[in-house]
Amino acid sequence: MSQPAKEKVQKAGLCWVRPEQWQRLLEVAEDSDRLESSWEEWQSKSLEMIEVFATRGIEIEKVDVDVEALIAWCQEKDKPVNASTRAEYVTALMMEQKKTTSGKITQH
Repeated sequence: MSQPAKEKVQKAGLCWVRPEQWQRLLEVAEDSDRLESSWEEWQSKSLEMIEVFATRGIEIEKVDVDVEALIAWCQEKDKPVNASTRAEYVTALMMEQKKTTSGKITQH
């Protein structure tokens, strides 16, 4: 009997903001009315979401986002700070990280 093919785990990134930067994000986010009022509440909901995605075979990577760097990136691209651009920024960071790590030689 052959073993089933190993399923490739899907990965996605989650914009992870540090507690001390939460208020700044609320100040600049176009969609701040849809964000939790406290970092603790946001963290709790985010961790629940990570668990839900894990049950669906999707691994969520917390991507540390500096809010000021996010603001600068959005200004450079002439985009508002909102859920869509936060996701786009996280994807850009993950791609950059992948380029950096894939450039390293690995030995097997």
